[in-house]
Amino acid sequence: MAKSFDYSEEVAYPIDRVHAALTDPAFWRHRFEEAPDKLTLDDSRGPGTLTATMRDTIGASSLPGLVRKVVTGELKVERADQWGALDGDHADGRITGSSTGIPVQIEGASVLRASGDVTVLGLTGTVQVKIPLVGGQIESLIRKLVGDMVGQDRDAIEKWLGDS
Repeated sequence: MAKSFDYSEEVAYPIDRVHAALTDPAFWRHRFEEAPDKLTLDDSRGPGTLTATMRDTIGASSLPGLVRKVVTGELKVERADQWGALDGDHADGRITGSSTGIPVQIEGASVLRASGDVTVLGLTGTVQVKIPLVGGQIESLIRKLVGDMVGQDRDAIEKWLGDS
């Protein structure tokens, strides 16, 4: 059974600047400058939109013990962030995630929402791991990792905007 998640973080910048960063290919290239081959960008849906797809390979030794019990070898993971155009005081997006080696599926809706002089970055969705007996435990682990990811995204946005 899938586990749901609902995370949000405040970004210390106004929504127009946060959205501009998230839909700027330069922001994503900077985040992945040490591994540009792991990033694909698509802005073909029009101005103010962007889909950033990140791929990575994780060696078994880097995986938590519970996951190592069901995965042998490397785990290939993929995350795709899709952002729509800014519409007044909000912008909607989607996030998906998957992997090889373990049947995991992450589906979520992301949103940017103005809140005074700051922006709220929110993510709600589900994570599902189809492995008998331990799937629920792995879902809980991944759900926590998704929450950590939202915080890392906030940090990256604030650093990018603070440096620009």
